[in-house]
Amino acid sequence: MLLLLGWAPFVFVLGVLGYASLQDIRHRQVSNWVWVFGYPVGCAMTLAGLATEMLSVEAVCLSLGFSVVLGLVLFFGGFYGGADIKALIFIGLTLPSVPLGFSPVLGVLWAPLVLGVFCSSALLSMVWPLAIFILNLQDHFLGKPMFDGIKLTIPQRVLLLFTARKIPLEKIENLRYFPAENVVLQKGKPTRARLHFVKAETDLSKYIQNLKTNKELYQKGVLATPTIPTICVLTLTLVIMLLAILL
Repeated sequence: MLLLLGWAPFVFVLGVLGYASLQDIRHRQVSNWVWVFGYPVGCAMTLAGLATEMLSVEAVCLSLGFSVVLGLVLFFGGFYGGADIKALIFIGLTLPSVPLGFSPVLGVLWAPLVLGVFCSSALLSMVWPLAIFILNLQDHFLGKPMFDGIKLTIPQRVLLLFTARKIPLEKIENLRYFPAENVVLQKGKPTRARLHFVKAETDLSKYIQNLKTNKELYQKGVLATPTIPTICVLTLTLVIMLLAILL
């Protein structure tokens, strides 16, 4: 019975985040009803863990406090969107510690599970820029220039090789892309320029409209950043953790 109670929150979190991931992929937003359902049930599971002494008050406070502080820092820093911090705090609330039978890496028993999820998801996210770089190298060898028509410094080119792809302008409104360049006026003439860091919650419509207004500059394509929802990465991290336990 205790073993079932220990694993139930883990399975529940995976189910909620899996559904949220599907919503984020399809619509680039997650309904608040997901959290209206998830938070109370997650809280009830944590209270049940406290009642059965499977969890300690210190572990719950540490996990919840860490997830709230980290989530707010990432949100106001522009790295996480609103749904992303809700997902992170949801993990911290519902999974204050590892399930029974789980052996924490390096034996860090005191660390909240949400810390491991966040660090592991950050490492997993590094695979995405590498995949973008490989695809850009492939285009280069196929004779598809990436930076023609735009002036960039060498560091800017290197950064864009890992973060952007060249796509047809008509695809820029696709929910999977963030503009990586913009049009600015230089001596009264529209000129392509690199678009610096765009926060997760930024309204992209003005940038997209600016590109479309100057579509003559983008007959050969526009630089854009392919994105994957952060919730998907967090969910995949939990799945990998589960597989590591079972295998």
